[in-house]
Amino acid sequence: DQTVADAFREISVTWKNRDGIPMIDYSSQQGGCKIGKHVGKLNSEHFRKTMSELAGFDFDLMLEIKDKERSAIEALRLIEFK
Repeated sequence: DQTVADAFREISVTWKNRDGIPMIDYSSQQGGCKIGKHVGKLNSEHFRKTMSELAGFDFDLMLEIKDKERSAIEALRLIEFK
């Protein structure tokens, strides 16, 4: 199985300096729904795991979650800025 980090490494080689920092649209799948349906609020455990896998990479992040403001605040709380 391909990890998030593996996928990011693979797509990163297509980015050029003129393209700027890669952007990731982050979402979690809503359980029991059709593929592609986003969750209503941030899944903290999944978000932490995903961000942990992407540690060391430089990217911008967009949350694809229904309650954007609350989830953005929660995401900031979960991320450790170094």
